[in-house]
Amino acid sequence: MPSPVLAMLAACAFASAAEPNLPPVGAAGPCIACRAPVTDPRASFSAEEWATLEEGGIWRGAGAREKSEAGLSADTAAVSLVHRPPREVWAVLTDFEHWPEFMPLLNATHVERRDGEKMWVEQKFSVLLYPMRHTTVYQLAPDDGRLGWSLDLDSPHDIAASEGHWQLIAVDGGKATLVRYQARMSSGRAVPEFVERLLRERSLTQMLEGLRSEVLRRYPAG
Repeated sequence: MPSPVLAMLAACAFASAAEPNLPPVGAAGPCIACRAPVTDPRASFSAEEWATLEEGGIWRGAGAREKSEAGLSADTAAVSLVHRPPREVWAVLTDFEHWPEFMPLLNATHVERRDGEKMWVEQKFSVLLYPMRHTTVYQLAPDDGRLGWSLDLDSPHDIAASEGHWQLIAVDGGKATLVRYQARMSSGRAVPEFVERLLRERSLTQMLEGLRSEVLRRYPAG
């Protein structure tokens, strides 16, 4: 009859084998965006738009306007270009505990738990000095360079609904990264649409610029 210690070690070994092969959160894993579609990302932009991205500008679009299962419109979308490999961008993007240092509006974040490819992150933020909080469920797909999210409706939340994703696409053989961001949100509050849109668009630019600046700071060229 096997000893309890051997049985426990065997169980731990089985659990480790069953765990998805994910890089540590906040780390530059070996395979980031390596299964993304092999297409030239420049084809989605005009020569002028791509030149703007190359110079550090943010391209903002209106999304696809499709309806999600929660009935939210995809009305917030933006793209930026980071002159660093996807693995380095991913390392910063998934460093949730340090988001308040470079993401706008956020005051505090805390990783509550992780279950395989899913992470629950509590976030406290403020809009026009009004304190708000919610927990976001992030779905990590590093091979595809995709970080999806949705609002955890079972936890306290001050907005009605939110979902979206980050998409990292390798450019120039992996020397640079095209960062796509798309979000669907409903505040559920009596806020004029133009005010809500203004807040989203202002924070959107700051968010992408903050991510790029932090990547360049952590991973200086050369």
